[in-house]
Amino acid sequence: MEQMKWRLLGMLFMMCVCALSYGQVASFRLTLADSLYEKKQYTQSLDHYKAILAGNEYTPSMLLKMAYIEEALNRPGQALYYLNLYYLATSDKTVLEKMDELATKFNLNGYETSDADLALSFYHDYHVSISLALAAMTIFSVSLIMFWKRKGKRSLATGAFLVIVLMVFLVHVNVGEKILTGIVGEPNTYIMDGPSAGSSVVSVISEGHRVEIVGKVDVWYKVKWNNNTVFVKDKNL
Repeated sequence: MEQMKWRLLGMLFMMCVCALSYGQVASFRLTLADSLYEKKQYTQSLDHYKAILAGNEYTPSMLLKMAYIEEALNRPGQALYYLNLYYLATSDKTVLEKMDELATKFNLNGYETSDADLALSFYHDYHVSISLALAAMTIFSVSLIMFWKRKGKRSLATGAFLVIVLMVFLVHVNVGEKILTGIVGEPNTYIMDGPSAGSSVVSVISEGHRVEIVGKVDVWYKVKWNNNTVFVKDKNL
């Protein structure tokens, strides 16, 4: 037992050392990448930025620099992807204007802003706050029902309210975070009418288009394109 305890402590120590070492390497690499960027050695800096991002380490300014480089290299799909990551990290809505600008410049679909899109954006921004509010209403309703029960009374209105809140909460938890969109990241991406290489080709599109993801079958994403349900290889999104 004592030997196992020391072994676990040793493993924890090594994990901490590895994490610290990786953090130092990532920090050094970011400094190097920023230095190359300042010297206008953009493609070299981009390679370092991508390596840092692959390790789930990034800064908002790094994402903006990556988007700038990709736009200059005429790769709108990658540029929009990094801008979207920046938006998710900062909720800075000014970047949405830049995304719309790129979409217009490259004639890309999926970036039209409707009232539904604005509502969905608001919903995603306040997803956690909505969860807490629904949880608070649930607790309050249950407490109120228990209070009336101790008084020997029944409150049909409170019970009905609790059922409604629970139904909304259930939809919110199981559906809310599963509303996904994807950005086509590869040029000459094939859109198929079925989830297989033998299916008919619906269209061949360029990178940068944004699509709504409604499901997945093996290595194929099921997406909405021009109001039709089609399939795209997962590696292309």
